[in-house]
Amino acid sequence: MKPSKTTKKPINFRLKQQTLLILSLLEKKLHTSKTAVVEKALEYYASQKLKHYNPIMQFAGIFSDAESDEMLSVIKCDRRNKDIKVKL
Repeated sequence: MKPSKTTKKPINFRLKQQTLLILSLLEKKLHTSKTAVVEKALEYYASQKLKHYNPIMQFAGIFSDAESDEMLSVIKCDRRNKDIKVKL
């Protein structure tokens, strides 16, 4: 099965002259297209803004794989082995 190509759609929007200069500079410096620069910039901006709305995302990437696996193991174990004592 062939990998599917991402369908891109044309879009029009207005940019300030300074923004266009930055876009052209990044296009040349990164040896890529203006489309790729805009896509990467939007992805980065969204990741920075959205992580503030998701409390768990602020911890993404700060633990090693071993630490993450250990924490998940502890959580799973504690979740299954609860001694619940209720005083009424």
